[in-house]
Amino acid sequence: MLGYKLKTRKYVLKQIGFEAIAARNAWSHDLGQSIAFDAWEHLWKQDDRGRFASYPLRTNGSHYDLAEARTNPKPGHTKWQKHVDLILAGQRRPRAIVPVPRYLSGNARNGAKGMLPLVVEGHAERDGEGQVRLYADKIVQL
Repeated sequence: MLGYKLKTRKYVLKQIGFEAIAARNAWSHDLGQSIAFDAWEHLWKQDDRGRFASYPLRTNGSHYDLAEARTNPKPGHTKWQKHVDLILAGQRRPRAIVPVPRYLSGNARNGAKGMLPLVVEGHAERDGEGQVRLYADKIVQL
């Protein structure tokens, strides 16, 4: 997703209606009608044209693992999992904002160098292995 001037997280969240101060450990944000997930650019599966196609919301692996959240609770991870539950229950619709990692390694601990000025509108589905993915239906440039 080259060619975009990166924005701050605060700017992107404000553009989609999140007026509160987002804690540094917040990975998802309740906007009332929707949940906006921080969906790191390098973790998106892309379609054959290089567009965002799907993102892991809950997996059996190292990213957003429900079992790990239950045995080793961390504020950002636990909140994320509760937000996924709201999506699966049909109480909120999923959206994503897209941080770009500071370094090519993609380690979130190294932080983001900024956010892409877009919002991914989509829907969530559970696959045959019980994993939950956010599928992109529309990408809106801010």
